[in-house]
Amino acid sequence: MSNAPLNGNNMTRILIAGMLLAVVGVGSFVLIWGMMGSAGVANLPRLLVSMCIPPAIIALIMGVYILVTRSKADD
Repeated sequence: MSNAPLNGNNMTRILIAGMLLAVVGVGSFVLIWGMMGSAGVANLPRLLVSMCIPPAIIALIMGVYILVTRSKADD
């Protein structure tokens, strides 16, 4: 197996991870938008919160992944 960063196996894993993160981002946007709408929140705060929370969720997922894989690599 090659150590090149973009070999076939790595590219497939990267694409799958990117698609999953995109689904998480869109899904959390729709979920937050709907929950805040049913709570009667005005459109501007709904939009701002719905646009800011999903990237934070994605960053949290990526941070945990990096911390977990780094700790395994150190062992």
